[in-house]
Amino acid sequence: MEYTNSFFRLFMSERGVMMRVYPAQNGGEKLNIDEVLEYLRQQKVEDFDIKVINDTINKATEVTDVRISTKTTYEIDEKMDVKITPDKMYAIVKFYAPSGNGDNLSEEEIIAELRDKKVTHGVLDVIVKKHVDDPEYCKNMIIAKGIPAINGHDAEIEYKFNIDRKAKPRLNEDGTVDFHQLDNINHVKKGDVLAVLTPEDHGTPGTDVCGGVIPPVKVKRLILKHGNNIELSEDKCEMYSMVDGHVILEGDRVFVSNNYDVGADVDTSTGDISYNGSVTVMGNVRTGFAIKAEGNVEVFGVVEGAEIEAGGDVILHRGIQGMSKGIIRAKGNVISKFIESANVIADGYIETDSLLHSDISAKGDIYVRGKNGSIIGGNTRSSVLIEAATIGSPMGTTTVVEVGTDPAVKDRVNYLKQTISTKTDEKEKLDKVLLALRKKKELGILEEEKVPLIASTTKTVVMLDSEVKTMTKEYETLQGELETNKSAMIKVKKDIFPGTKVAISEDYILIHEKNCHCIYKKDRAEIKATPY
Repeated sequence: MEYTNSFFRLFMSERGVMMRVYPAQNGGEKLNIDEVLEYLRQQKVEDFDIKVINDTINKATEVTDVRISTKTTYEIDEKMDVKITPDKMYAIVKFYAPSGNGDNLSEEEIIAELRDKKVTHGVLDVIVKKHVDDPEYCKNMIIAKGIPAINGHDAEIEYKFNIDRKAKPRLNEDGTVDFHQLDNINHVKKGDVLAVLTPEDHGTPGTDVCGGVIPPVKVKRLILKHGNNIELSEDKCEMYSMVDGHVILEGDRVFVSNNYDVGADVDTSTGDISYNGSVTVMGNVRTGFAIKAEGNVEVFGVVEGAEIEAGGDVILHRGIQGMSKGIIRAKGNVISKFIESANVIADGYIETDSLLHSDISAKGDIYVRGKNGSIIGGNTRSSVLIEAATIGSPMGTTTVVEVGTDPAVKDRVNYLKQTISTKTDEKEKLDKVLLALRKKKELGILEEEKVPLIASTTKTVVMLDSEVKTMTKEYETLQGELETNKSAMIKVKKDIFPGTKVAISEDYILIHEKNCHCIYKKDRAEIKATPY
């Protein structure tokens, strides 16, 4: 019989109760005297000599028999001691050998004993069978194992936009700080994925050796919370934007808007604003900063020497004091309390209470309808109509008002005309240089280092020629679009002062005397004033 741990076996003789002690082998454990004494008490073995037992356990180097009691007792069957760990995940058994004629436990008896000790799950049949076939005694063995719970995981949300956007200025290469490009807007397009939810996994419950349920660790459940302009996938695990605009996370809720609200000024705290929807500014737009929006731009404060570009309308509740730096460009209309020292270009109409020393251009009407309704200084141009209470000033301030042609087309024609002339002159000069280089080469007097100049100059001439042809074609096309608007007019509700230039469809007159309540229109080739 092979064994490792030391164990003992009782047997009965005429002399009394005998104990056969088997010493440990191959590094096995020695018997524990306390366990032996407890076993003897349980089996009603009395009158034993503790010292004899202890000496035998400690000194035996081979199988040793010793009498432990003079009284005889009944034969003892194989016993098993079952202990369950505090977490009930393991049942640990220790078998004690039967006495000489005692019976060994069968598999069925071992299972029944375990069941009696409430061990009903995870019994290791292979351990039971192995012990029955080749028993080992006085050795702790795991005879049942519980099934641990499989923990799941919390739900997780992955946001597809930057949720930690703090406006930090960028450091330029020269060491200066760029407060314009703060990149503090999360732009989104319709259909963009905003967030993805990975649902919680509740895990799988386990079972202890007594059949009790072991719950997995509780997990956190999450849902995708959102405001308007957002839709969820059918399984509620993906979030999409329904509009072009910007996205923000407030708490655990996602919001999308196609209107970007600036609660204060546009300045170093916001940087320049570039947005694919509309922009509303509750404060001022400070000098040097810019707003570019694909929708409307509305400013409740004052616009200083800033730049505003809108794909829709521009509405300035308190006007613009441009300091000769401010620029407004709108694909729609421009409505402003006042416009001073600014450049304003609109594809629609322009409406304001006063125009002071500004360059104004509109494809639609221009209305100056305030209490004074004044246009003083600058250049004001409209394709259709300019209407104001007063134009010019008693001080003779130079003021230009012009109607009848599309200002944008006219500006482009003038630019093309000037550029074509410049490039043509440049091409002619290069033609002369090229001719001289080729002559020198034919005569063999061209310096070697100047030979490559022929190829580079030829390339430049060809490029300039191509550009001039393209621009000339555009120039001729636009010239045909510069049609006179025969109904174009300038309406003066009160006074127009000397120093004002009135231009209609390429013709103009200078105002030398104050005129009142009049309408300027073109009658054939002459600009005439009629009563308002």
